[in-house]
Amino acid sequence: MLSSSDCGFSPAPHQPSNATPVVFIFLGVVCAVGLGRLVGGLTDVDVNEEGVQNALNFAISQHNLKTEDPFLRVKTGVVGVKKQIVSGIKYVITVNMTKTNCMKDAPNEQCDGLCTFSVWSRPWLSDMQLLEPRDC
Repeated sequence: MLSSSDCGFSPAPHQPSNATPVVFIFLGVVCAVGLGRLVGGLTDVDVNEEGVQNALNFAISQHNLKTEDPFLRVKTGVVGVKKQIVSGIKYVITVNMTKTNCMKDAPNEQCDGLCTFSVWSRPWLSDMQLLEPRDC
């Protein structure tokens, strides 16, 4: 019986491959995309989440304070909510709004409109900001 040394064959010593890091990076990207979200990306969130409700109430009150319209706008429904982890949490909330017949200090009804608010929340600092521009 012949052995590998009889034929002049000797296995090459193991050389580290440069492809290993590329494979791990590729797998990381595939896993992140497969899960549907990348770090720092916008993700859908439940409108009933406490942070969303706080951000929504804050956004509506700030919107009413900052507009020059003498009439109050109120929420009639939430279309969608997304959040993004930044240096805190950024909420992007799209809501149906109604312009009321009442001055800002007395809510009532009428005149639907769609608004999208971006709110930056840093709960550990007790800080919340309405980001510009607001689309309303």
